[in-house]
Amino acid sequence: MKKIFVYIGSRSGKNSTTLKYINNVLNKIIESVGKENVEVDLYITTSCKINNCLGCNACFYTGKCVQDNEDDMEVIKSKMLNSDIVIFASPVYLHNVSGDMKIFIDRISYWTHLLRLAGKIGVVVATSSGNGLELTTNYIHKVMIYLGIKVVGEFGVVSCLEDENYETQVDRCSNILIEYINGKKVESDGALELIFKANVIAVKNQSEYDTSEYRYWKEHGLLNCNNFKEVFDMIENNKKHQMT
Repeated sequence: MKKIFVYIGSRSGKNSTTLKYINNVLNKIIESVGKENVEVDLYITTSCKINNCLGCNACFYTGKCVQDNEDDMEVIKSKMLNSDIVIFASPVYLHNVSGDMKIFIDRISYWTHLLRLAGKIGVVVATSSGNGLELTTNYIHKVMIYLGIKVVGEFGVVSCLEDENYETQVDRCSNILIEYINGKKVESDGALELIFKANVIAVKNQSEYDTSEYRYWKEHGLLNCNNFKEVFDMIENNKKHQMT
């Protein structure tokens, strides 16, 4: 069974056009692979409590956010870590993600130093009446790469008008994910390799200070990897051992 995690940065609840698009994609996936083969954890801003980042930097220094036990982020982070597929979706607000999506991203920003979601595939979705789609998808894409996610799809969806490409976008997104659910191998790419190289240099420079970031990289075997492909291989081998 493959686990899909979705976060939608919208306050429109059941009326959210972003939620509508995501549900269309998920329904196509379930129709194709069967509901017994996928598990979906979907969060939208109105269904959970996520406090604003305090800017205290404790997460970078200690590896843990001081607010995780005060809202829903501890559970949400656990769902993300246990997922195989990650979808971040946001309506466009002034050529960028919504404020709620930014709050969500801020609360996991320290994960970018840890490549915490390495081994997972991701899909980027932004919705609007037409403006700002490329800028918004580019931003979410960049965030996902820094988290260690292999981005396999990026979708700017015109949602407020009857757009002739809407159903095509739904089909393309669902078909991409179906391929991976059915066993397509997750592979590294140039962007992930560059992020790995930059991070490993920064982390090794912290060795004499024994920072939480250095300890994480050492304890999880990342420092033994020469490139991001080896990170993928290590994660895949760990999964196989857990299943035996």
